[in-house]
Amino acid sequence: MNANFINSIGLIFDIVGVLFLFKYGLPSEVSKDGSIGLSLQGTDLDEIRKWKKYNILSKIGLFFILIGFAFQLFSNCVD
Repeated sequence: MNANFINSIGLIFDIVGVLFLFKYGLPSEVSKDGSIGLSLQGTDLDEIRKWKKYNILSKIGLFFILIGFAFQLFSNCVD
């Protein structure tokens, strides 16, 4: 494997990670406790599931970015 190929793999991981973070990174309309808009009591289980999904996928996005960075760093060490 040459350095350019390893660097390209890292860039692909970075792009996928950024897309995940763009989609799931800041779920402003999702409530982690399941509360609904102007409701005074009660929780919405669908909102809790949605928050968990967004939370997991945003961490996966961050992981992809870190893996991409590691590939790019490693490509600098390859002759």
